[in-house]
Amino acid sequence: MELIFRQRLDRPDKAGRAAIFGDLHWAGGHRWKMPTGVKVLPTHWQPTKAKRIHTSAPDANALNLRLGRLLTAVQGVFLKAEADRRPEASVTVAELQLALVEAGAGSKRAVAPPPAPPVDPNAPLPDTARWQEFNERWKRDNVGRVSTSALNGFNQVIGHLEAFDPTWRISGLTRERLTQYTTWLYSQGYKDGTLTRHYWFLRECCHMSGRISPKWLVVQNIRHAKAVGLQRAEVLQLVSAPLPPHLDRDRNVFLFQVLLLLRESDLRALQPHHAQLRELPGHGPTLCIELYQQKTGEPVLIPLPPLALTIWQHYNGRLPVLSNWHRNNAIRELAEAAGLTREVVTVAFSGKVKHEAVLPIWDALTTHSARHTGATLLTWASDGDQTLKELALGHVSDSVYGSDTVERYGPRLLDAWQKILSDGRESAVRKRGQISENRGQLPEMPPVLEEKAAASRRFRPVQMRKTGG
Repeated sequence: MELIFRQRLDRPDKAGRAAIFGDLHWAGGHRWKMPTGVKVLPTHWQPTKAKRIHTSAPDANALNLRLGRLLTAVQGVFLKAEADRRPEASVTVAELQLALVEAGAGSKRAVAPPPAPPVDPNAPLPDTARWQEFNERWKRDNVGRVSTSALNGFNQVIGHLEAFDPTWRISGLTRERLTQYTTWLYSQGYKDGTLTRHYWFLRECCHMSGRISPKWLVVQNIRHAKAVGLQRAEVLQLVSAPLPPHLDRDRNVFLFQVLLLLRESDLRALQPHHAQLRELPGHGPTLCIELYQQKTGEPVLIPLPPLALTIWQHYNGRLPVLSNWHRNNAIRELAEAAGLTREVVTVAFSGKVKHEAVLPIWDALTTHSARHTGATLLTWASDGDQTLKELALGHVSDSVYGSDTVERYGPRLLDAWQKILSDGRESAVRKRGQISENRGQLPEMPPVLEEKAAASRRFRPVQMRKTGG
């Protein structure tokens, strides 16, 4: 430890006195410029002598005594650390400050700083805060209000903001700067859907910093292209195609989503307790899925077609749903392996620019394609019954959702899926020695058990092919 008292001559007060400070160095590369509260004229300062302040200075004795007490207090901290067998590098500035407060100095004793006021967790964030700080606050405020996947929805946005300009903050948000950022996003190939999420995050940052969100912070005339969906023949081809074991799992989850027309967030939220038996006219006890949609909060009660029932039983009601990124890649891989090569035109919009691309359908599929495919097939199988489709999609309100709704539309829904998956497959069924009453199950799966109610099976998986993962 080395303590040298120095005088700072660049900031004298009105009387010409300059402040004295202690230049303290100790092991570990630590350095602290210690304030002393002592000011004298440069002519009165004699740092090489025992009495560093000349006796001709006013209050020289008191000021010298103060410097002496400061030196003693600092030395005492390091002596105590040595007695405690602590390395010198472990001494902290906080320990030194506390020692100075306890020791005081001359007639002007050091006063402990007042305790910092408690931090209000709901206080607005400074407009100079980093984007990640806003993201963490948004996550904290929305836990339990949005799905788990939605909580991470702004992570990619933050990555784009940092890539555009690491120094940009909400304090520098102007209309001109936003236009530059929008242009940069379009130049990177991002579409309007991505841009909407960025604008949403910036509006949230304005609110969390106590600023008023400007009227121009909104994307005008957003256009979304129609999702790509499979045709009925392609679904049948996907159902019966021989696939590697590691793709069976992803095919099962995709087909389950098609059959129940579930959003990705609702698919992830499914648990075994969401299944219950309902008596459906003409079908007997039928296992149905009942849940509240993550996006709208609306209830959904929908029966499981036989193929979906078999998949549900196989996984004991706990579907192996991967991340959205991994699912998209797996869906394309299994569709390509199943030979789905029909060319489709994909459309995306970047402002006023329309982007078109001709792709094989396997390369254009996403997780949302499952819901779009299910809605299209149900419309075809029900001769254009829009009510049936809307009920299956969950586009209903509490006023029209009655406890007997599933008893009225459930049988029609099951009949529609039987028409979609059974017709035209007799030859494939005969080749495997199965009867047509299998009602659209995967050829490798055993028939749905008809002789025992689903509830009595306790979701035990039926004997079927081994799936990857």
